[in-house]
Amino acid sequence: MTTRLTPFVRRDLFSPMFEDLFRDFWSRPAWTPALLEGELETIERARMDVVDKGANYEVTVELPGVKKDDINVSIEGSRVLISAETKTEKEKKEGDKVIYAERSAARYARSFELPTEVTEAGADAHFENGVLMLMLPKRTPTPTKRLEIH
Repeated sequence: MTTRLTPFVRRDLFSPMFEDLFRDFWSRPAWTPALLEGELETIERARMDVVDKGANYEVTVELPGVKKDDINVSIEGSRVLISAETKTEKEKKEGDKVIYAERSAARYARSFELPTEVTEAGADAHFENGVLMLMLPKRTPTPTKRLEIH
């Protein structure tokens, strides 16, 4: 490595140890080993399809490894929010010694806006083999009333 001397830096103030420390800090990659090992919480985008079936919207969301009780669906006008969380643990023991242990967790979240408002009344949800199927009926538009002025 080549070092440049500038009139603004006094060489006697910095030892090679500090130079190496700061050089390492600025050249360190943006990811950390913790991210590679899956130690930090991740939020995954679940694969999703939305089909307009006339009176309903059919929403299909893939949520692998998720249990039915860990899924939340909320509807607010034309906005739909789907979230889920899954945790798995594997452990292999030989006597009292743990030979292998693995833990993983993932959170899925999708929020999207439909072209028209939907209603919870008459909505249907099924979850089977890691696939969530929602049938969301479109809200029937209420006719506008013209008020008479007296």
